Amino acid sequence: MKDALLQAAKDLLWEDGYGRMSPARVLSVSGAGQGSLYHHFSGKAGLAKAAIEEIEIELSDAARAVFDPSTPPLDRLRAYLLAERNGLKGCRLGRLANEAEVLASPDLSAPIARYFTLVQLCIATALEEAMSAGQIDRRIDAYATAAMLLAVVQGGYVISRASDRGEQIVSATNAAWAMLKLLQKAPNGPKKSES
Repeated sequence: MKDALLQAAKDLLWEDGYGRMSPARVLSVSGAGQGSLYHHFSGKAGLAKAAIEEIEIELSDAARAVFDPSTPPLDRLRAYLLAERNGLKGCRLGRLANEAEVLASPDLSAPIARYFTLVQLCIATALEEAMSAGQIDRRIDAYATAAMLLAVVQGGYVISRASDRGEQIVSATNAAWAMLKLLQKAPNGPKKSES
C-alpha cells in the first residue's frame, strides 16, 4: 500500500502540483483505505517529500544515462536537448519549483535543487570535454552555458504550458542545439580565413 500511495502522490504532483495534492485525492487515486497515509507517512508533507525524492532519483538516473561518459560529448548534448518531451505536462520537478509552499520547505525544495545541480554539471562536463577535444570553441564558459541550456529546457516547458502549445519546447530546444552547433569546429579541418 505504501508504494501505491507514493505512486499516486508522484502522479498528482506532476498533474496538479503540491497545492492541489490533497490527502483525500491521494487516497482516492491510490485505492488505499482511510488512515493508510498516516500509517506510512507523517502527513501530506511527509508523503510529498518521499515522492519528490523518488522522482529526483528517477530523473537523475535518466540524466546519468543520457550523459554517460562513454558517449561522445556532443552526442550527449544532442540527446539531452533533442529528447522527446511533453511540453504541456512540464518537468516533473521543475513545475514544483513555482510553488511557494514547496520553495518554503527545505525538505521539498532540496531534491529539486539537487536534480538541477546534477543536470547542469552533466551538461558542463560534456561541454568541457568537447572543448578539450577541440570540438567546440574554447572561449565559452561551460558552466554558464550549461545553465543557459538547462534554462532553455525548463523555460520551454513554461512557455508550452502558458501558451497551451506543446511544440514550444521543441522549438526552443531545437534552436539551442542549432546555436550549439555554431560553436562546433570541423574536425581537423582548415580554419576559416579572416578576410
